[in-house]
Amino acid sequence: MEELVALKGVTRTVVLPDDQELHILRGVDLAVHSGDHTAVVGRSGCGKSTLLNLLGLLDVPTSGELNFQGTPVQQLNGGARARLRGEAVGFVFQQFNLLPGRSALDNVITPLLYARGTQFWRRREIAMDILDRVGLAHRAQTLPNMLSGGEQQRVAIARALVRRPRLILADEPTGALDVDTGQAVMALLDTVATESGAALITITHDVNVASLARACYRLETGVLSVTDVPMGVSA
Repeated sequence: MEELVALKGVTRTVVLPDDQELHILRGVDLAVHSGDHTAVVGRSGCGKSTLLNLLGLLDVPTSGELNFQGTPVQQLNGGARARLRGEAVGFVFQQFNLLPGRSALDNVITPLLYARGTQFWRRREIAMDILDRVGLAHRAQTLPNMLSGGEQQRVAIARALVRRPRLILADEPTGALDVDTGQAVMALLDTVATESGAALITITHDVNVASLARACYRLETGVLSVTDVPMGVSA
């Protein structure tokens, strides 16, 4: 399978107001291929959000190499990273982040407003098709506050997938859902990602969510390591 994202010796350090350095990530190595479903588990404050920002091209490493589809991310300026992120990365968040005054369809259309050519001109048709794939075509004109938590998360998944991203990043995607709904959402996310050949990376502290992945890593004090079974992970 094609290597989609590769991190080699990646570090992320920030300078605090007192000029001390805070080392968030320490020499992270990670390779993700098309079609992979990878989970990263860890406690709060371990660096998961920082790793997500790097994988999603929202930030660049302090040192080390980060390649996306063979392109060194550090060589791209902010505009080029934003264009690549918009075309190739889809985000699914715990809190859904839907536009409250817009219908489910309008929420899914939103990423296509930045597309070009056929994707832009066919944006309504494309958005309706992906809503149908997540089982919500009949709720297309419904506002978010009239949808259940599971339905809102499915709209968020549709929005993340509408531009057919190569990489899907799910940040605690079931944290606001009950167990049964969360399992259904993860099964849907995995199925749709598999069908499209996208890589799925789930950032979580939930053992049940992590166990659905085909590869699992633990992030602890900025160090990433392979783990067979994500036991004992807690917030």
